[in-house]
Amino acid sequence: MLRAERNSGSKDADLINSYITQGKIVPVEITVNLIKIAMTNIMKNNGGNNFLIDGFPRSENNYEGWVSVMGDFAVVECMLFFECPLPVLEQRILGRAKFSGRKDDNVESLRLRFETYKTETMPIVEVFRGMNKVVEIDSSQARSDVWNMVRNKLAGMSDQEKLNAPLTEKSECMLGLRKWPKREKKKE
Repeated sequence: MLRAERNSGSKDADLINSYITQGKIVPVEITVNLIKIAMTNIMKNNGGNNFLIDGFPRSENNYEGWVSVMGDFAVVECMLFFECPLPVLEQRILGRAKFSGRKDDNVESLRLRFETYKTETMPIVEVFRGMNKVVEIDSSQARSDVWNMVRNKLAGMSDQEKLNAPLTEKSECMLGLRKWPKREKKKE
């Protein structure tokens, strides 16, 4: 969403571009407002009203920005909390590194991200635990087992027709149930 907004020429495009170019985090109010706009468009265009927002909030600042911008617009039913021991994460990241091309798919970067996660994200997990809104998932298990646990935990909040529909190829790739198709290199 940030990259699309950066390329749109909107009033925030230059600011977003500046932050991304400098490797900084875009102000949370802009990010949450883009999420709100996307949710509104989905609700208007296809009636969807359940959303899964991946990797957010990751910090107290993210959470405060969400509350400030969203207000009563969205009710957060729960937070999915994927618990996984560091050695399993390391093994999986190194496996992903063979295909991802991501420069941060290495043990050193993972350990730094893990420390940031413990100091910045865990306090938010505790906030949601205090509200009894945490769904805990042991993600050290096989991917298909983890997917089934998530599916079962969210069944009561999901459209049953969509819940029972087969996964798309992209979803299977994102879940690691199949390899991403090889991309052709762009000719220059």
